[in-house]
Amino acid sequence: MRAKCPKCSAVFDVKLGVSLVHIGPYRYTKCPACGKSGMMNNFVNDPITWPPEEAQTAEQNTAPLSDEEIQKRAENLKKKRIEESKYDNPE
Repeated sequence: MRAKCPKCSAVFDVKLGVSLVHIGPYRYTKCPACGKSGMMNNFVNDPITWPPEEAQTAEQNTAPLSDEEIQKRAENLKKKRIEESKYDNPE
């Protein structure tokens, strides 16, 4: 069974099991790609996009990052988290 995240559009495998929170094909599921939880369609025919196997092997084959690249990635990640935080509940 596959699920598709409405926030990041990642398609991933979901274990078939009992879910207390569901409406038809939609179940409350946590996305492994972005970490967000919500009602997701669990009967999708799209190809699986998570985990990104090609990206992981490409990262392993590259040279180590310099300090400047590490800082840039950390800044970009921080900006992305701040941007995504506007979708979180303020409670």
